[in-house]
Amino acid sequence: MTQTTPPALPARVAPPVVIPPELVPDRRGAVAFLSSINRRGDWILPREFRIVSFMGNVELDLTSVRIGPGESRIEIRCVWGNVEITVPPDIRVEIDGRPVMGTFEIERSVKVTPPPDAPLVRITGSAVMGAVTINIVDPNAPSWLEKLTAKWAGGA
Repeated sequence: MTQTTPPALPARVAPPVVIPPELVPDRRGAVAFLSSINRRGDWILPREFRIVSFMGNVELDLTSVRIGPGESRIEIRCVWGNVEITVPPDIRVEIDGRPVMGTFEIERSVKVTPPPDAPLVRITGSAVMGAVTINIVDPNAPSWLEKLTAKWAGGA
């Protein structure tokens, strides 16, 4: 009789942290011109963050971000490029985008509604022959591979 060990539990992602307003910078930005920018992990989202993607790729991960209370804004200009923003369910999101032969959309993989006093991220801008996608995900949900492995191990 052999004994199998259960699969290791994945590391939990720390939720976004609301920091005092005086620690939040006013403005920052990112420009991807025929290049790629990736911002993830522990970083501070400024009150106004501007993104320009011209034939480039920008990925922002807000799942472990430090954010100020109230409203923060992300303004996007995407031309022949791609912008992906990953947001946890504990941050409210409002989008107002104008696509021209492109997409500006929000995709929700969780059905959780954040509390009314949760920080708000207002995302605006335009996508000209480009794609802007805001993914609202639970960073601690099991991945498809973890679900499959658990199923094979007889867990579900």
